[in-house]
Amino acid sequence: MIASRGMDLKSTTPLTNKKINTISPKKKEVLTSEKTDHLFLTNHYPKPFSFNSDVANVFDDMINRSVPLYQEVLNCLAFWTGRFYQPGTTIYDIGCSTGSALTAILKNTNHQIHYMGIDNSKAMIDRAADKLTEINSNHDITFSCQDAVNTEYNNASIVILNYTLQFISVNKRKTLLTKIYQSLLPNGILFLSDKVRSNCPEFQEIITHDYESFKKSQGYSQTEIERKKEALENVLVCLSFNEELELLKEAGFQVFEPVLKWNNFTTFVALKR
Repeated sequence: MIASRGMDLKSTTPLTNKKINTISPKKKEVLTSEKTDHLFLTNHYPKPFSFNSDVANVFDDMINRSVPLYQEVLNCLAFWTGRFYQPGTTIYDIGCSTGSALTAILKNTNHQIHYMGIDNSKAMIDRAADKLTEINSNHDITFSCQDAVNTEYNNASIVILNYTLQFISVNKRKTLLTKIYQSLLPNGILFLSDKVRSNCPEFQEIITHDYESFKKSQGYSQTEIERKKEALENVLVCLSFNEELELLKEAGFQVFEPVLKWNNFTTFVALKR
């Protein structure tokens, strides 16, 4: 569940935009959260799961300990962005959460970028804005709290969907992907990370056990794992690997490739010719 929220988790907060104005163009330090995720050991965890202020406060730790290869995904994103970003165009980060994708991009670009971070959780947008108050003033950065499916996208060379699609209603995913495809300029890319389901039930059971072992290795207790799994039921809905590829095709993409994978945690790059 990286960054990323879909329509069903929409907060009731009015839509807001936050333009990041820098304090000093010489400072590039990005603030990071050091809060440890013990949310599911308390009685205050969201059920069903939502990206509320409690989650936002521990989200950086939560995602690093819950998503295998998360830092590698961010490094991979920075690499592909460096190769395909077209100056004067927009980078859309849909489900931007606390702004970690932007942090990775800024550390690895010499371009002046135009970035639009979109999330339906005001708490996440606020955390992103707080973390990124001191960045290079040459960049044009905006965070917007709004519905991803109803947002209009245009003049894009990079669109990021890092563990966001899995939280959006299944019957609206094609609509969003189609809008993204239509917004991309020729030679623009969609960077898509998602948790997918195995086509083989036996494999899926093995993968689930392996994932729970991974979370235990990151310090999560069995109680935390079980509570979060229950909270995510019918909130995080995985498609199969083949269904995900079919959605990309139906949206218009003809060129796409898995570029990073840990069991069912998969990152795709899709190119618009």
